[in-house]
Amino acid sequence: MTGAPAPSSASHAASSGLALALWMLFLTALWGFNALTIKVLTQGMAPVMGAALRGVIALACLTAYGIMRGESRAYSGWDALHGAVNGVIFAVEFVLFYVGARFTTGSHIAIFVNMAPFFVAVGAHYLLPGDRLHRMKTAGLILAFLGVITLFANDILLQHSGNWRGDVLILLGAIMWGSSTLYVKRVMAARMSAFRLLYIQILVSTPLLLAAALLLESGWFFAVTPVVLGALVFQGVVVVFFSYLMWMTLLRRHPASTMQSYTFMSPVWGVFFGVSLLGDPLQGLMVLGIVFVGLGLYLVNRPAPAASAR
Repeated sequence: MTGAPAPSSASHAASSGLALALWMLFLTALWGFNALTIKVLTQGMAPVMGAALRGVIALACLTAYGIMRGESRAYSGWDALHGAVNGVIFAVEFVLFYVGARFTTGSHIAIFVNMAPFFVAVGAHYLLPGDRLHRMKTAGLILAFLGVITLFANDILLQHSGNWRGDVLILLGAIMWGSSTLYVKRVMAARMSAFRLLYIQILVSTPLLLAAALLLESGWFFAVTPVVLGALVFQGVVVVFFSYLMWMTLLRRHPASTMQSYTFMSPVWGVFFGVSLLGDPLQGLMVLGIVFVGLGLYLVNRPAPAASAR
């Protein structure tokens, strides 16, 4: 008969779970604040062009970091193939998000982007050993998603029809995001370091985003102020270089579905920064939505229920 886990093992698991939670709260706070910087950036340049340029900045930071760390930046064989595929997925994801944002509303974007944890949870159940979808996790995902809907309930009720094109593009972008998470975890995480995972992703996606900007956008720069440039540098250095590198580091160590579930916190942080920095009103439904997201994440991160003894 198998005994209970040793206290040291349980303590290590609890410590690891707490560290993941703290890191993901920090990263999602950066991503929530990034939503505000995107608004600033698009006041001075076209959005896909902005995404391409932040990739250039991030690539410069990654190259310098790789040289200092002695990381290899050469790829061949399967590493090159898988890295190229994931880079294309990443580029398509952002094109879908930025183009789709033109045809729908902020509340719809928040809702359809947050379908990604469902795609990852279902995919992980079938593709990733040890990352199973159980009733408690499913309930937590649904509750957290309802929390996101509740956060933006007042805006949703005010919307009119006609946003479906943008909604579909944002939903496809969420599918691509989830696909990238699963692809990295299933195929690439055991083969490459976090640095090499991110470096080839940005190396491949940046020229693709630049090509997309040249094809899909016109008037790429129209009000490039110091504030706009500051937003661009923040996105390149803090968001793409630092936070995405930490995302890859954590994704190599923790279940993909758990990682993705924490992204429900991004719109919560977006609301927080909107209220605290921009003076947006805090409504009762927003507070209720935050509670739902918190409870949902608690359920997602509870241990799976033990199978009943026979």
